[in-house]
Amino acid sequence: MKNWSIILPYYNEEKFLPGTLESIIAQNYKNFTLILVNNASTDRSEILAKDILSRHPEIDVRYLYEAKSGKTNALQAGLKAVTTPYVATFDADTYYPPNYIGFCNYIFEHHPEYLAVMACDIYAPYEDYKSQKRCRKIFLKSKIFSKQCHAGGYAQTFRTESLRQIKGFDQNIWPYVLMDHEIVHRLLKIGKTFYSSKHWCMPSERRTDRTKVQWTKFEKLLYEFTPFFLKDWFFYSFLSKRFKKRKASITQLREHAWETKEKK
Repeated sequence: MKNWSIILPYYNEEKFLPGTLESIIAQNYKNFTLILVNNASTDRSEILAKDILSRHPEIDVRYLYEAKSGKTNALQAGLKAVTTPYVATFDADTYYPPNYIGFCNYIFEHHPEYLAVMACDIYAPYEDYKSQKRCRKIFLKSKIFSKQCHAGGYAQTFRTESLRQIKGFDQNIWPYVLMDHEIVHRLLKIGKTFYSSKHWCMPSERRTDRTKVQWTKFEKLLYEFTPFFLKDWFFYSFLSKRFKKRKASITQLREHAWETKEKK
């Protein structure tokens, strides 16, 4: 039996998915099942994925299809297929270093008090001073604000049992963007998360217009300084109303141009 599952949802990612898959194939720790969830793509993403993985029979892979649009629905479909004690959520435009899963496995195996292991997001090689500075900053914030999320959904791993205990990825609970922060909020009600300044991944920088996918400076500041016992109010009364008003749902996200447009 495998120890890990990697859920990788994708929607029209033929440009970025191959690079992510290559980084998964290059993992030093290979005791995992890769669960690819096609979220109603209309491009060649699935064809490319099957072609690449057909050349790597050592990778245990499952192909799923989720017709309901939205990353939350795709992740929940993937979670239903998980039979392993640990699960990672990956993004189809992110690079993961070879020791990524192995590091998370070590933490879970040796530190039962942690329910999730989070990575830092960097945008230059880790050897770069700016990247290490960013990782140290995220690690420090995780210590000061321990009851908050400091990692995107592309950088999160969980104990499967704990993730299911908090009802996983549920569109009915949180249908908006920043679902990665909301799900960690639920997780922190039952346990702790782990951060390290040496654990990282590298998302694509293609997302230049982030007005539809993130909170305002005021909302972020309020999130940081709202006490944990008021975080339910912050998410489900305050933030949900604001996101609904500006149409920041995870499904409506597809209707907005938020990626870098290639120059002709």
